[in-house]
Amino acid sequence: MDNYLYKCHYCGIEYLPKRRNKQKYCCNSCRVNAFNIRNKALAKPNLKLDTISKEKSNKDEKISMAGIGNAAIANAITDFGKAVLINNENKPATKKDLKEFASSLAQRYYPVNNAPIRNDGTSAYYDSKQKVVVYLKGIPSWK
Repeated sequence: MDNYLYKCHYCGIEYLPKRRNKQKYCCNSCRVNAFNIRNKALAKPNLKLDTISKEKSNKDEKISMAGIGNAAIANAITDFGKAVLINNENKPATKKDLKEFASSLAQRYYPVNNAPIRNDGTSAYYDSKQKVVVYLKGIPSWK
């Protein structure tokens, strides 16, 4: 076994080889990357090895109209699926829902003006559905 360090033919890092006189690269990823670059250089003989590695790093993702259209279609399909598949009671409450709830409370409970406020801070309200007087902390006025 060799006792001195070799230089990797791909990345240039010094390494201690695991095989005798066979190993040119420090790891499998360097070996595979070097192989891929050599094959690209053979497929395009007028390119240098340096330009091939630079081509990889200079590729930028660009926005295209087809990509925007695909994203819009995907969003529309998911929104439609949510609208069809989710029950109304499982959907999140909106401001309109809260206002309707507050107005339904205001239509159900009417304040009793001649009843005093109790020591715990609750006021008397007449419940129009149950036809009784109840003591509540306060009805929110979200109108």
